Amino acid sequence: MIKDFIINDYRGLKNLTLNDLNKINVFVGPNNCGKTSILEAVILSGLFDDIDLLADTLKSRYHNFSPEYFKSLFPVDHNSAIYIKTRLNNSNKTLHTNLKYDKSQMINNDDADSISDIYELQFLCSYTDIIKDDPKNFSIRFENVKDGLKIVTGKSPDNDILNLHIPCKFVSFSRFEGTSRLISDVDKILEQNLRQKLIDILKIFDDKIINFEIVGKDRTIKLFKENQNAPLTLYDYGNGMYKAFFIATSALLSKNGILLIDEIEAGIHNKALRDFIEKLLDVCSVNHVQVFLTTHSLETIDIILDDCQSQLDDISIYHIRSKELRTIAKKYSGKKLSTLRNEIGFDVR
Repeated sequence: MIKDFIINDYRGLKNLTLNDLNKINVFVGPNNCGKTSILEAVILSGLFDDIDLLADTLKSRYHNFSPEYFKSLFPVDHNSAIYIKTRLNNSNKTLHTNLKYDKSQMINNDDADSISDIYELQFLCSYTDIIKDDPKNFSIRFENVKDGLKIVTGKSPDNDILNLHIPCKFVSFSRFEGTSRLISDVDKILEQNLRQKLIDILKIFDDKIINFEIVGKDRTIKLFKENQNAPLTLYDYGNGMYKAFFIATSALLSKNGILLIDEIEAGIHNKALRDFIEKLLDVCSVNHVQVFLTTHSLETIDIILDDCQSQLDDISIYHIRSKELRTIAKKYSGKKLSTLRNEIGFDVR
């Protein structure tokens, strides 16, 4: 579990310190205060062996790639575009991550008149007292070619960044469409014999669901119900079921790792939201998953505080706001905020 997290400079986040992070961490605050950027920075920390997740996360913020986006993320010529400091709770050792952003150009071999812009993130990771004298290097290169965005990852020689092997899943529906990623994750669910656990979560939305399968050449997810011959797709149910399916799958695959969810309430009907959040946090607790989630919804906060009373000690809520050259995180324990909500109706948002 991540215990402390410091972000010196990433997008709008400046000198943000998050100390004594909990098992369930909820980030609230006004629009554009940096809530989503905190989730992205967790992935950028270098803790994870899955570089494809990191590349996908960076790409997913944009529906159409533009160099201007990268200029806003990683200003050129900065010695360190991002400096992230992470401490895990099973160790006093600290992971230091420095990111450098470079821009260059490449003449395409097949067309001498065609030039591709190349944007490369170079990561330098050092883990105090373990690889301090032998830092790990890896990079992600984005090539803006005529057919679209090409991503090339350069891994460290042993194909692992730090050999920590921490599972991590990131779910954000305001940013991107993740159908291909969902299908890949469902394959893993089936490989790990987690079918019934996923079905149990889906029953929150329809208690007659008895099974699901991936069918056809286009690999469509179909849901089977009691006393119904023709199966339904996720889209027959609507966006709420699709999102719940994605989040539940990610939670099950994050065992002994980290789950990041942006705007957990978006698209899920109020009638199902309460049972879904309660079940989700139970699954994460049983599977030792550390949760980072953002929300704009006071109802979501109340669900977490009121319906998860047995987990209040494991819950922390952070109100994020910008102040001059710093990003401030005001921390509330689950018990403290529950008292404030019940006694004076305090709105932490």
